[in-house]
This record gives sequence, structure tokens and C-alpha cells, in this order.
Amino acid sequence: MKKILLVAAFILVGWSGKSQSFSRVKTAYLKGPRVLAFSDHEYGRMQVKVKRGSYELKAYTPDSVFSMTYSADDVHPLYTFRGDLRLNRAGCDSIIIESPDTIVMRVLKGKNWSLERPYTGKVVVRPNLIYLETIVQVPIEAYIAGVVEAEGGLSPEPEYHKAQAVLARTWLMSNMSKHRKDGFHVKDDQSSQAFKGVAHGKNAKIIQNAVLACKDTLALYDSKPILGFYHSNSGGYTTQPHLVWSQELPYFRSVLDPFSMKGSKYRWETSISWKDWSAYWSSLDITFTKAQWTEFLSTLPQKRQSHWSVDDQSVKLETVRRHFKLRSGYFTGTIKGDALLLLGKGFGHGVGMSQQGAMHMAASDFTWKEILDFYFKDLTFATSAQLQ
Repeated sequence: MKKILLVAAFILVGWSGKSQSFSRVKTAYLKGPRVLAFSDHEYGRMQVKVKRGSYELKAYTPDSVFSMTYSADDVHPLYTFRGDLRLNRAGCDSIIIESPDTIVMRVLKGKNWSLERPYTGKVVVRPNLIYLETIVQVPIEAYIAGVVEAEGGLSPEPEYHKAQAVLARTWLMSNMSKHRKDGFHVKDDQSSQAFKGVAHGKNAKIIQNAVLACKDTLALYDSKPILGFYHSNSGGYTTQPHLVWSQELPYFRSVLDPFSMKGSKYRWETSISWKDWSAYWSSLDITFTKAQWTEFLSTLPQKRQSHWSVDDQSVKLETVRRHFKLRSGYFTGTIKGDALLLLGKGFGHGVGMSQQGAMHMAASDFTWKEILDFYFKDLTFATSAQLQ
């Protein structure tokens, strides 16, 4: 009886821990994610302003805290000096910037200023060694709309934007703890989700309306948020996550994708020197001659593969793709003198939803649910409030 009670207690403690952990994630999600901005830049100078109205700047120095209010005409420079964050030559531990209006920032990378990025929410600037680090807490709907624009904002199709919004929101819910120990939740680059500020391009209104139309909807499998991977173009065939990375997930499927074949990123080609190509394979103890590579490449099937079997070795094509910085791991090739001409299809890893395929589906009157059901399987949909 004691053993049964102990087992029951462990189960209850484990369930309680998971419940509390998810409750914390959901609370943080509803408050809006803390996003590391300009995460693909190393910068020691930045400029801050507002489009209109005013903003309050609060500086925390080692000895005191002081606040200042600036108008739309004030462009404020922040910079590092010998590892310190500087404001008007005063050393600061951190600076917080808040405004009911849109905050606009840009950073200096090398000798060139980045494009301006607009944000809403709270901005925290802090030193990181000799560089600056900027974290923006963005309202959830503004963040999702910004991600949708950064990932596929050139499309005018509302149903595509709805599908992208559901995946972006679901990905965020599943990854809110990704960088928590660093003081933020996600980055703004492709290692998380692209986010270049709140939606502000020519299709911003369409995107904002699409996000609001499917407000707070998450894609679920077995009542849990999925890992909603997406990519630019499948090249005509999608693939599965365990073939590209390692984890097998039951809600993904490999599909023949004719919609991606209509996209601008369906085909690509590039040339690699024979020296670089042979050096890479030699590092794997594969020393094919040009004649052997010609024969091997001529026998490749047209359908997407995840691995090549070369000289009794199984080589993952995603690894080859990353080494040579190729658009996709879906390619064949021919020897041309002292170079290898690669002929490829698609853009990205090929797992989950093809963005260009989804755009063409939306243009053909498919709904956002039909789009997601094409690229995934056995999904259900619910709001965060309905999750336990």
C-alpha cells in the first residue's frame, strides 16, 4: 500500500510540475515574448526614436536611476565604450525605453547602418562584452504579424497569412523557454523565427487582419502544440523531420507538392569547384574520381532523397547542404571540366509547410485549414485558453 501511495505521489508531483511549467509558459506567451532584436548583428552603436508622440527613457546606472522624455524629433544615440553602455557619456547597467507609439531603431554594423525597424512594447538595452544587446517585449498579436510579414509578407493572400500565423503562434508556444536563461524567449533571426519589427510593409493591413481573423489559434496533435516547421519551397516534394534531423514526429507527412512547382524558388543551380567538392568527400574517406561521380550522379532518382549511399556510406544531404550553403538538399549534378554543376529544387529543409506552395494554394481558393491539412496530418485546432 505504501508503494502504491508513493507511486501516486510521484505521479501527482510530476503532473503538478508539468502543469505549473505550462502555466508559466502560457502566462509569458500571453504577455508577449521577449525577443532578442538584431540578433544577427554585432553592434556597439544604435539609434532610437519614435514615429510620432514621445517616449520615456529610463537609465539604470551603478549609483542611481534617472528618466527622460523625448519627442519624435529626438534621435537618441546609445553606444558602448570600453565595455560600458553609454548614455550622454554616463555609464549604464541597462536602459529601458517605453512608448505608446511606435519605437524605431537601427544599429551600426561595421561602417553601415542597418535598415530601421519599428517596434511596439518595451525595449531593454544592455551591454554584452564590447557590444550592445537589445531585447524587445512585443505584444503577442504584433509579434505574430511581424513574423508573418518577415517570413512571407510579399504575398497578398489572406488565407496563406492565416496558415503562417497559426504555425508561427504554435512554434512560439512550443519554444517560449528556448532562451529563457539568457533573459529573453526567442531571437529575431532564422534560428527562431524571422522578425524585423512589427508589420509595416505594403501588405501590413492584410497581414494584421489575417492574424486577428484566426486570433490565438494553435495547431495541435494529441491536444499538444506541434512543432510547426515551415520552409520557403519544397521543390515538389516535402520530407520528414527525422530524415533531415533526427526526431520522428507523427503529424508530418511526405507529400507530392505541385503547388511549390509554381513558385519562383522551385529550381536553382550553382557551381562548385572540383577541388572543394572532392576535398569535402575526401574528409569522409570517399575518394571518387570524376568518372565515378559522373556515373553516380546519372543514376540518382528524380524524387527527393534525404541521404546518398556513396561508397557504402550513408551521407545525410542536409549536412552536405549546410557545408556548401546550398538552397536545399534536393539536387543532382554533372561534371563540367574542373567544376561540378549542381541542379537543385526547392529552398530550405523541406519539412512541413512550403510557404510558396501555401501561397499558391491560397490563390486557388484553399482555406488556411486546408493548407495545413495538406502539409500535416491529424491536426486539431484550439486557442491557448482551451489548453490545460
